[in-house]
Amino acid sequence: MPKYLLLLVYLALACSPVATIAQLKFKKNDSWRYQLIVKDSFPPHIVQEVEKIVRVTITGNNPDGSTNAVYVLESVAVHGSGANFKSADPDTYAGEWRIMEFMQLLHQPLEFKIFANDSISEPSNTAAVAKAAGTSLGLPGEMQDALAGNWKFLQMELKFLFPTSPKQLAENDEWKESPWKFKVVNAEKELVEVAGTPEENNSDSVVVTGAISYTLSRNKGNVQKFRSISRQAMRNGKVLTAREVNILPSPPKALPADTAWANTLVRMSRMSNSLKVNGESDSAKIAQFLAVTTPKYGNRLAFKLAKLDIYGSGSEYMYEQYQHALKDLPSAALAGSSSHLFNKLQNTYYQNPDSAMVLLKLLSADGSMLDSWLDQSFAQYLPQHDFDTTEARQEFRSRGVSEARIAEIFEESRKAPAGAQLLMTRMMAEKDSILQVSLRPMSLWNKAMYTTDTAILKSIAADFGQISPAEMTLGKAARYELLVQDILRKANMPAAADALLDKALTDLKNNQADTAFWTAHPELKNKKAANKNILSHAYYLKYEHTKATDKKTALNYLALAAGTAPKSNAEKAHESFYDRHFLHSEENYSAHFAKELEALGKPEEAMRVLSKQLTAQPDMLDSTRAFFNAHFPGKSFNAYFRDVLLKEWEDAPDFTLKGMNNENIRLADYRGKWLLLDFWGTWCAPCRKDLPHLNQLAEEINAGKYPGNAILAVSCQEPIETTRSFITANKYIFPAAHADDKIEKSYKIKGYPTKVLVSPDGKMLDLQFGADYASILQAYSNAYFTQEKEQPSTIKIDNKKKD
Repeated sequence: MPKYLLLLVYLALACSPVATIAQLKFKKNDSWRYQLIVKDSFPPHIVQEVEKIVRVTITGNNPDGSTNAVYVLESVAVHGSGANFKSADPDTYAGEWRIMEFMQLLHQPLEFKIFANDSISEPSNTAAVAKAAGTSLGLPGEMQDALAGNWKFLQMELKFLFPTSPKQLAENDEWKESPWKFKVVNAEKELVEVAGTPEENNSDSVVVTGAISYTLSRNKGNVQKFRSISRQAMRNGKVLTAREVNILPSPPKALPADTAWANTLVRMSRMSNSLKVNGESDSAKIAQFLAVTTPKYGNRLAFKLAKLDIYGSGSEYMYEQYQHALKDLPSAALAGSSSHLFNKLQNTYYQNPDSAMVLLKLLSADGSMLDSWLDQSFAQYLPQHDFDTTEARQEFRSRGVSEARIAEIFEESRKAPAGAQLLMTRMMAEKDSILQVSLRPMSLWNKAMYTTDTAILKSIAADFGQISPAEMTLGKAARYELLVQDILRKANMPAAADALLDKALTDLKNNQADTAFWTAHPELKNKKAANKNILSHAYYLKYEHTKATDKKTALNYLALAAGTAPKSNAEKAHESFYDRHFLHSEENYSAHFAKELEALGKPEEAMRVLSKQLTAQPDMLDSTRAFFNAHFPGKSFNAYFRDVLLKEWEDAPDFTLKGMNNENIRLADYRGKWLLLDFWGTWCAPCRKDLPHLNQLAEEINAGKYPGNAILAVSCQEPIETTRSFITANKYIFPAAHADDKIEKSYKIKGYPTKVLVSPDGKMLDLQFGADYASILQAYSNAYFTQEKEQPSTIKIDNKKKD
């Protein structure tokens, strides 16, 4: 449960008494309508107000003294925290979870009980209501469960509608219900007024302040009006939550909602499977759906936005339809939709700089997405490119791209560099400080590419003299420093190039050591990892430019390049792929270092370096074996692999999971085998795309082709029933289990799909996304199980972290 929801529960318990007025007061068919307004505040910035019109009806009394009742939501409006929704205003609808949660509850009677001991039950039929709505809308089972679970929290709201009744109904009657104390302040013939104040020292750590007042009908027992202002704060004064509740009788007539329109938007959203087959958008279903709905809703902005989601995945045809739908939307309509803004910007920047600037300003609300577009996409179009289009045309045709679209793509590519230069000029004229931080280092590189004037090049190098921590991180200054030093070197300016390379090294080392900056910005940890990878390349460049004059110093730089490289998948950053593209760098320089050590007659040291590199690059086993065999004749690489190398891997965390037939599956069941774990979900498109390959490997293992190997596909973040149905529908035969609430955390799963290799001795190795896991599994299995005549290995690895 999100933290703020948990705080809401505590706050409701703090400001709403549990006991209720004597059940004998309630009679069958008694019914009351209320206007309920709840305003919640979560400092510093979250404020939301929900206004409802509800009806509560007594449906019967039971022999045990309890009373049956139903709660019906007639209308709702939500304001604040980015939400502006009214059930009576179809123009405010969207295919979003929060709106759907309210709309699917409209006019659905939720059943609850008021017990003889003065407590109130949770609504008892939320699962049935959620299942009916979910089945109609194509919602997967876990979303139906989430709806039912959220609706159970309405128990707190029911407590506001049935507050505590004093036992004597007499003036000055007092009682306590921690953390509140109550008193009857006025007792008339028809009405009883109650006031509540917090107890003193009502908690050791959390202090409740505020006031409650309400009026009850003496005869009917129902609340006439209710007001509560309650705040929870720490002893140090830090406010945790604040809530204001007002209940008024006889509200205005509830205006009708357009449920058909609301349901249409849900079916078009990514929450729904209505327009999908096996998790993929289905063009036939979409065409049929749009044929019915476009005449009704085609001119509505929300409908046009929703079309982007239904075209979001699938074939080239679906992609083209997405592009057409995207062009049909004004830029302002995409505010808050970072991925759609990104895609529209990609198709706009070379055509119209002014339109591109509008999109950039909208995208700047998501800083990480803005940086991604600038450094990973836009920067690629700044240089002039001459390339042969033959292979690209063949690739496009093999993917079913139309000839018209292929021609359009190449025309866009032809226009891209000139358009990029116009936009660069336009962006540099902006006074937006955030944009300038992200852009200035790139603009210096761009300027250097298009001049041969040595004076200008020196000036550009000098402009890198004052690089801020933000520019080093958000502006990727080190990438552009290294690119410009290469331009200087090619311009026969070696001294200036060496100086800028040294400057880049200093900037990068200071950046890695800037604990104050990284502590203040934990959300940028991936950028720290990316800069560390650039630092590794900078060391390698120093090696390259030093080895001709000072071999010993150069070798030290190469050792630093190898030592700074990522040591596991956890230390890799996605954006480093783009840095390597621009810099023509490598992810790991250990192989270069090992080669130098070999040349110096130090094969054992070289072997240690290569062995460590396997942890980050598992597909290097064959080259590591070849090096071993060439330099250690008479010794067994397989024995070294089993007895030395594998012992340095991490221990695989233990687990016990439920299989598809509800059987227990344990890690211990695979002792003595190589196990390939695949963490996946039916909701994950890359996972689904890979499953046929995983299934083929499972078929080969079952056929006895790879003895001693096993597969276990672990489905995550979905009900086991969803996984079971998907596997059955696709006739997959690979063994599968369902993740519990521990395994994803213990195996440090950060994305999907993730493959993890577990050795027969219970050691594990992460495999990078896209790795040829079948070949890696077979290679490691052969190395482990194949016995060779051997002499004892004298090579040891020390992967322990040094202080």
